[in-house]
Amino acid sequence: MAIIDLSISLDDVTFAFLDVETTGLSPQYGDRVCEIAVVRSRTDLIQATYATLVNPERRISPGASAVNGLRDEDVRDAPCFAKIVDMLGEMFRDAVIVCHNAPFDLGFLSSEMLRAGHAFHAPTTLDTLALARTNYRFRSNSLSNIARVLQIPTPDAHRALGDVMTTRAVLNRFIEDFWKTGRRTLGELLELQGGDAFVATTPNVEPLPTEIAEALSSGKRLFLIYVDAHGEKSERWVTPHKIVGAEDTLALIAHCHLRDERRQFRLDRIVKMEVESQ
Repeated sequence: MAIIDLSISLDDVTFAFLDVETTGLSPQYGDRVCEIAVVRSRTDLIQATYATLVNPERRISPGASAVNGLRDEDVRDAPCFAKIVDMLGEMFRDAVIVCHNAPFDLGFLSSEMLRAGHAFHAPTTLDTLALARTNYRFRSNSLSNIARVLQIPTPDAHRALGDVMTTRAVLNRFIEDFWKTGRRTLGELLELQGGDAFVATTPNVEPLPTEIAEALSSGKRLFLIYVDAHGEKSERWVTPHKIVGAEDTLALIAHCHLRDERRQFRLDRIVKMEVESQ
């Protein structure tokens, strides 16, 4: 990645908006990317769009499939990640990467790049989730809630290209707000989110979904729709405590308010998550 001048005006920055859909929530336990989208743009002009399904070379978990709607047969004939590395390199070239919950998307991206035999150099990264947390008071910092509050349409939510376009619209609205306060350079925008958002994934650092990360940091309850080992769905509120390794996946340790006891929930069986609004 080229070194980017932090004094550059936001009007002159090339952004590469990124989103991935995955087979599950844990690259450490072998989950893979099954869809990726990148939109390369300036604030007012889309320059290039790339979106593709990806053959993850493993099954998509029930929880992930319930969220993104992708099934194993949908990705069976798609290219494997190694086949799209060169195209991604062109989309990211000399650009600032933008994600909503950057550690999650870039954690998966770096895992896939290393698996394909390519070094992944830390890019300059903006995170609309970090910007929302540090500069706004949304009841929930999920991408869908921020878009709803800002009255931004969300076509194809939880699909890679749809979420990329929503992230772009959210960042543009944030930039409009910051511009009014005199923050008009890339460096100033990075300062507003607390520094560069890139977090390198290591075997001991696991990227977390937005909702779990927010609930753990805020102490708020989390609404879950969960599929048990028999395929039965249940709804419950939980208070998350921590994430632990469990067999071949990660698990959420939480106080279950339905059973009034401490329980363990496999992340690959969580169909829906929502942080309480108050």
